[in-house]
Amino acid sequence: MRKITDFYSSYEGEPEIIFYFENLEGEIVQLKAWMGYFDAIMAAIAATQNGWNGLSYYYHLDTGWFEKRPWRIPDLDDALQDIQNVDTTQLDHKALLVYRNLYELLHQAKLINQDVWVEYS
Repeated sequence: MRKITDFYSSYEGEPEIIFYFENLEGEIVQLKAWMGYFDAIMAAIAATQNGWNGLSYYYHLDTGWFEKRPWRIPDLDDALQDIQNVDTTQLDHKALLVYRNLYELLHQAKLINQDVWVEYS
């Protein structure tokens, strides 16, 4: 069974990004989003003194999910920390919903020590 949160419908034919993990009941928890929403989220993260970290590192360097499908997020703590650094005032209503759902998905996976996978098309 799948639990899908869908922010991609009506964007068919446009780039899509999918985050997912398997919960303790064996269900796939999935967030599907139009890449434009994810682009907005990544643009709302400022680089640190040491550069990019977490998901923004892979995003800005075109690595990770751009190269391998599916791609496992290597460090969920870094990804969560990175997502927490989003300046949410830069996001429109829909991108903010995607942001909140992405954070929740990453947080849920971290709580049960599960890997999160990313697919991009």
